[in-house]
Amino acid sequence: MAKLTSVFRSMFDAVFHKPIMKAVDGYFQTFTAYAPRFSTWSGGIYEAELTRSIIERNADHASKLKPEVTGTAQCAATRSLEWKPNPWMTTPQFLHRVSTMLDVCDTCLIVPITGADMVTIVGYYPVLPGQCEAYDVGGQLWLKLSFGGGDQTLIEWSRVGVLTRHQFKSDLFGDGTDVLRPTLELMHAQVEAEKTAIEQGAAIRFIGKMSQNRNPEDLEKARKEFNKQLGTANAGGIAVYDNKYNDVKQIAPQNYTVDAAQMERIEKAAYRFFGSNEDIVMNKADEDTYNAFYEGRTEVFAVQLGYVLTCMTFTPNEIAHGNSIMFSANRLEFASNQTKLNVSTSLYDRGVMTGNQVADVFQLPHYEGGDRHVIRGEYIDLDLISEHTLEQAAKAAETNANIAKIDGKDGDADAGETE
Repeated sequence: MAKLTSVFRSMFDAVFHKPIMKAVDGYFQTFTAYAPRFSTWSGGIYEAELTRSIIERNADHASKLKPEVTGTAQCAATRSLEWKPNPWMTTPQFLHRVSTMLDVCDTCLIVPITGADMVTIVGYYPVLPGQCEAYDVGGQLWLKLSFGGGDQTLIEWSRVGVLTRHQFKSDLFGDGTDVLRPTLELMHAQVEAEKTAIEQGAAIRFIGKMSQNRNPEDLEKARKEFNKQLGTANAGGIAVYDNKYNDVKQIAPQNYTVDAAQMERIEKAAYRFFGSNEDIVMNKADEDTYNAFYEGRTEVFAVQLGYVLTCMTFTPNEIAHGNSIMFSANRLEFASNQTKLNVSTSLYDRGVMTGNQVADVFQLPHYEGGDRHVIRGEYIDLDLISEHTLEQAAKAAETNANIAKIDGKDGDADAGETE
């Protein structure tokens, strides 16, 4: 049996082919004094249950976006977007990861995958470097990417797609998610308080007063003897004591946990940061709630990603001639059946939607001839309305004239008969 060999030694080689390192002239000078770099934050934003749920649901909805490529400059990269932007991800997986990285790091980097000629873009891959720094290479802006495995590479800024959130201080990257740290700490403190309350609530504690003054050794011996009754061997759960003790009282555990109102404020802080709400996270959103979420979060992500991939893929001349990449979603799939019917009927009758597009709304299969646009007969092209109006007016005038002639002849005949 022939020995199988790997084409690339790693995913790093598959994306970058080889680590391209060039002489740098220091950090790239930006307008602000902010360091032109960003690091992946290890503050646990993706490890907290609530924030991960919000991030995951945002990514789930983003993964349903559909790439729309316009223009005549079709290439291998745009064709790959339809199903598989890179050898390891389908299009929904690619969108899901980009959305997740953007929410967690406030910055997401997308690098092009090139073909054998090292120039032609054949796909896209979202990378997550441990650190990214902007350097000046021959007067041009390059990015140095450093990964956890020790690999490093330099790549031109013009070839990289950069998505950002909360971009203010840095000219190049998002400002990071450190602002959420206090909320994460409160959520962690709540989890720890609940855990402690459970552990302490399961333990039985007593305080006792000895009947006579005793030395420390006798007190310690009496304490250990009494504690033996509180172990798992005491099946009856009853503790007894003799006249060595004047009084023995059980200590009720007092543990502080965040009350419901305070916890709600903590959760709302997380929802505000990510532009989501409980109904979206719990999949309970109705039509209006989802539309608001789509316009406020998913659509914003779709627009930014479309512009980033357009600038990565096409030259300025190709963009000027109408080539672009955009992402859309069939929002009617989440509408009520009555809304679907009303919108589909109106748009289909006016030739805006095809029959197959209406079938998509109701999640029905396509049918033969369903890609044609049809329109109701009483509608007329606005540019032709004057022509049709004059023609109809002329016909009406001719009809009226004929009627008048007929009426005139009938009148003459009646007059002759009267004579």
